[in-house]
Amino acid sequence: MIQTKKRSVSASENGASVSGSDKPVKKVKKNVVSKPVDKPKAKTLKKDSVVKSSLSKPKGKFQKKTIAEKPGEKVEKKPFVANTPESKKEYWNGLKAKQKELRQQRRQNKSKELYELSVSAKKIYEKLKRKTAENKEELVQKLHELLGQQNAYAKIATSHDTARVIQCMIKNASEEIRDQIATSLMPTLVDLATSKYGHHCVSSLFKNGSKQLWARVVNAIIKDVLKLVNHTFSSAIVDTAYNEYATNEQRSFMRQPFYSELFKLDKDRTVQTMKDCWKSNTYMKTNVVSTVKAHLLQAANKKLTDNSLLHALLAEFLEEAGSTERSEVIELYLPLLASISSTRDGTGAAIYCFLHSVVKDRRAALKAMKPYIEKLSIHEHGHRLIMCILNCYDDTVTLGKQVINPIMEQIETIVGSGEWGRKVVGWIFSPEDKDLLHPSQIELLNGYLEHSKKDKEIRRKEVLAAAKDSFCTKLESNPTFWLRGGHTALLTSAILKNLQGEELARLHRALAKVVCDPDWKVHENEINLDGSILSLEADKKPKENVKPATAGTERKIKKIKKSPFEEEKAASREKQLAANPLINGTEHAGLHIALKKMIKQDQEKRQLAGEDVSQFGLAIVEELTVEQTSTWITQNRTSFLLLLVFENSTEEVQQMLRKKLVPLNQELKAQKHTGAKLLAEKLKL
Repeated sequence: MIQTKKRSVSASENGASVSGSDKPVKKVKKNVVSKPVDKPKAKTLKKDSVVKSSLSKPKGKFQKKTIAEKPGEKVEKKPFVANTPESKKEYWNGLKAKQKELRQQRRQNKSKELYELSVSAKKIYEKLKRKTAENKEELVQKLHELLGQQNAYAKIATSHDTARVIQCMIKNASEEIRDQIATSLMPTLVDLATSKYGHHCVSSLFKNGSKQLWARVVNAIIKDVLKLVNHTFSSAIVDTAYNEYATNEQRSFMRQPFYSELFKLDKDRTVQTMKDCWKSNTYMKTNVVSTVKAHLLQAANKKLTDNSLLHALLAEFLEEAGSTERSEVIELYLPLLASISSTRDGTGAAIYCFLHSVVKDRRAALKAMKPYIEKLSIHEHGHRLIMCILNCYDDTVTLGKQVINPIMEQIETIVGSGEWGRKVVGWIFSPEDKDLLHPSQIELLNGYLEHSKKDKEIRRKEVLAAAKDSFCTKLESNPTFWLRGGHTALLTSAILKNLQGEELARLHRALAKVVCDPDWKVHENEINLDGSILSLEADKKPKENVKPATAGTERKIKKIKKSPFEEEKAASREKQLAANPLINGTEHAGLHIALKKMIKQDQEKRQLAGEDVSQFGLAIVEELTVEQTSTWITQNRTSFLLLLVFENSTEEVQQMLRKKLVPLNQELKAQKHTGAKLLAEKLKL
């Protein structure tokens, strides 16, 4: 048994001095020397029910040394020592437990019945939300019986945890139960739509409801549309309802309260547009225009302009308002052009605002738009605004910095995303090209030129000069992309029309290497990319001008937020690619048309610029090997390409081609397809 020293009792504690005198006695601190304790001895302490040894855990810096006591005595609690890992963990665990208890207590104090109801509902919800859950209808029925009898849906729909319970019920419920849930939520729809968590319940009614339920929810929104439009959470619901779920009549009813207060309660089926308000009463025009203007200004000040309902009102207002009212609204909406270009009406209004603004405001608008240029270029409606700016903005230096440079940095993503991106890029390099744009769209874009002062030919040359260097670099680094399919190859052909000199020769050589590659394969149907695949390919490439990490530095890992739909998109894209076989690029129908256009450009350019111009046919003949030439003459389309090269090239190129085909004379004559026969006749072999 380890001997312990008893704590020395001071004279002050006994009430008298030790020496009997009144003089103060100097206290001497005695260091308690503890003998080293071995581990086996520490175990014997536990058996004798003595204080546990503190050797198993390191003592804190300011922790007092505990002294073992005799058996039978009470053990003092280990004191709390600050600034140690154990104390911090103990402190935070205790604090969290207290907070949890207080939170539960507050909920119980608010409504004990609702608290108990939500706890029992969440237990069922934990089973219902699983993908592998069985008998989901029975679980929904239990929840409905639990919540429906007490009319608790509207009360618990605004809480963060119980709102998820209602959303899950709406998703998995039958139509009958879903209608009953909607009926209980309808009286408080405005409060739900403006709630941080409750607005998700309204959205789930649209996603999972029937057409009859859509109509009921939209009618409830119409009653308080003025309030809902100007709220952060409910504005998105109004936009979705107006754009996707409302009928034409309901859309007109949603617009009417913005025209006048007369239509807040009573709707008029004859009023379809703003003009209809003053058809019978002309004096109402001033009142209607001022009312609409006030609503538009309120939405712009709150930055809640990404709403299709407001876009329709803005488009109507700009047509009917006077110059003074119009200028006030344009001034506020110019920095917000990107957000209002998400719909057809909004894009029309954005173009109107840009064209009717002064030079200083236009420059500020372009600066505000710069971060969104890529998204606008590939948007169904937003690309029209970009093309309008490219066609009629006079300051090409600012245009190059704010618009052209962002496009050229992401040109492969923009071109690969679909037809709208190809139209934007095509207008930069080959404006008014009927191979890329419909004549009606060309006419519409040329109509915007009345708001421009500079000559259009001068502006277009300056725009081309600002973009061609970066384009040449992009094409030389990845020529296969620019021949990935028929649509992209047609764009490449249109771009090459307006290029000349050494730049054109470099591009011809890069493209000819791809065309003459025997392993060149493309998909039969060109698939539009959403930018994710291109960005992944860009990440795989080694980055230039990046300094390697030194031995002493630590590498920081940056967290990347992944989209919840990324895996689904990748899976659907893999299915598309699996159903889209790879074929030889020279046998692709769309690519064949584009290559023919490129070869025919040789003769057209020689007529305009002389004999020294670069020739695509020459680049192809130089890249063709004997083996590849023998393969080409066995195929119909490649034989036609060789025929076009012979017809559109100079005599020097014709002689080079003839030298390559003379040794293959017998093979060429043995072919039965039309291309080989015409080629043999043309060469007189």
